Amino acid sequence: MTRLIFFISLFSTVNQLPVDTHYSELALSITALNRGLESKTNIIYTDQSQPLDVYAAISRTIDNIPSLLFSQNISELISSSSSVILSEPMLMTLPVLAHEQTLQFFKEFPVKMQRSDFLIVGCDNADNWLNLLATLWALGYPNILIYNVTHETEGEFFTSDAFPHQRLQLSGIKHYLWARRHWFDNLKDWQVRVGLSNNPPRTLVYPDQGIFGGYVLMLLREFLSHRGASFVPTLTSNYEVYSPNDCLNLLRSNQCDLCGDWFALSHEFSYTDSYMYLYCNILIPTSQPKSKNFYISAPLQLRTWCLIVSYVLGICSFASFVGWLQHGRLEFGHLLLQIFGSLLSVGFKLRQVLGRLHYILFTIIALGGLICSTYYLAFLKTILATGLYDPQISSFEQLVGRNISLIVGEYDKTVLQLYDFPDILWRIVRVMPYAFILSHRRVFDTRFAYLAHSDRLALFRHQQQYMAKPRMRPLPIDISHSLPGFPMRRDWLLKFKLSESLLNSFASGLVQKLAEDTNRQTIHIGYLSLIPSEDYEARPLTLDFFAMPLKILIMGIALAFVCFLAELLFRFLRGSTKMGMNWATPTQKATKYPSCALELSHVRARHQYLCG
Repeated sequence: MTRLIFFISLFSTVNQLPVDTHYSELALSITALNRGLESKTNIIYTDQSQPLDVYAAISRTIDNIPSLLFSQNISELISSSSSVILSEPMLMTLPVLAHEQTLQFFKEFPVKMQRSDFLIVGCDNADNWLNLLATLWALGYPNILIYNVTHETEGEFFTSDAFPHQRLQLSGIKHYLWARRHWFDNLKDWQVRVGLSNNPPRTLVYPDQGIFGGYVLMLLREFLSHRGASFVPTLTSNYEVYSPNDCLNLLRSNQCDLCGDWFALSHEFSYTDSYMYLYCNILIPTSQPKSKNFYISAPLQLRTWCLIVSYVLGICSFASFVGWLQHGRLEFGHLLLQIFGSLLSVGFKLRQVLGRLHYILFTIIALGGLICSTYYLAFLKTILATGLYDPQISSFEQLVGRNISLIVGEYDKTVLQLYDFPDILWRIVRVMPYAFILSHRRVFDTRFAYLAHSDRLALFRHQQQYMAKPRMRPLPIDISHSLPGFPMRRDWLLKFKLSESLLNSFASGLVQKLAEDTNRQTIHIGYLSLIPSEDYEARPLTLDFFAMPLKILIMGIALAFVCFLAELLFRFLRGSTKMGMNWATPTQKATKYPSCALELSHVRARHQYLCG
């Protein structure tokens, strides 16, 4: 695919180059630069004072690299360079510019153009060339090579000496290719102002103890130390807690050169290249223990409870009916207590039923009670030992349904509005100061949910490593995916060197090792405390420990009272029947008028029961 090539056009007047003398030398120099830089794009500028055939001839000498002549259209060039992706490395060839035009034009370039190399062609004195270099370096464009030509002498190449003490230095193609890689090797205690706030595990800022740590800040400090720069911490007004907006305000007011933390990439500031895919999770409370009031019914499901109730009522009703046939009276309440006794594995006597039915019902009730009580007590013991908990939250809908507030900071809200944050969660989002969030998140207050980036989740797991059941866990759904980087001033010269250093750190595994060390250091300095699994001191028993047996006792008393009222009502209705009515049970009739051996046996059995 043919690459789109741009040519810089500026409104400036320069001396016309001698075509017959210098254009071939310039063409060879551009070819050598392209070969040394391995350029994939060439951008050349001409204005009305320069012959087009000179640069047409130059373009023919570099025909292996796509190039196109672009002249006298500044606005189109700037808009195109901002919207089209340019192939890098890139070389720009342009004439010398007036100081005001240089300042205005290079400010309108996108930040990505700072990585490009510039070959400036013209004729001027040494002081003006040095002033031009200083101006472009101040704007963040260090890769400048000057080709100075006159009618009398051959062309000479100039570039800058090592940063930060710049001097105009006679150069050449080979020297420039070497110098551009070593300008920032020794910065000679050049001061770099770094905006800081406390944000473990990325930054640990304790100036009273002389601690400026954290795995992100340590990478930055090692980079500056290796380059010979001086680290100058610039603390935010509320540095004890995470203060991203304060650090960005320091950048806006030019009080610092960059922030010592990773922020989500945005268009407002310049950022280092990102080599880490950062996402967020919502830190939610783990399932909370239920009240002991639920422990009574927890071992059995609702269907099982209904089956047991049906069994109790059926057996009790059948035994009461048999007792009424044999003795002439209903003893439903007494039989109900006997069946409950079998379910509770206590002794019971089934005297209300006589004959063979006594043994059959006794066997059924005893086996049913043994099975039910054994399974119930086994599951109840397991639940009492392990605890009974609410269902885990596994979706955004369940989190919103629990009505747990998600507390975030002002900067977090801004980032969430830019990246993929679920709309359903905005219902529970509450913007709070970072000091409030820190105080509750530090002890894992389960009344709130918290926003935690992927690199901070390891710190929270490290804090809860000795707990039998962690208080909080991340919701296993990733949100707000972003690319982090160091925010800095647009014209900060070490941006690309710092990006290369970050790439090497990620590739070597150094970032992961520093993050693990920072987790332990965060606990060691007291920012977070390891949470024990249980309290060490003994605590007095609360009423909750007696709630379950008390409720069972109340339920038994209430059931006995209901049965007592039912029997009283039955007796009352039986006694208020019409006077003189000849009403008798089959047993009573058999007692008065025995007519067969079977009826006489019932009479004898009842007599033995009453006398025994």
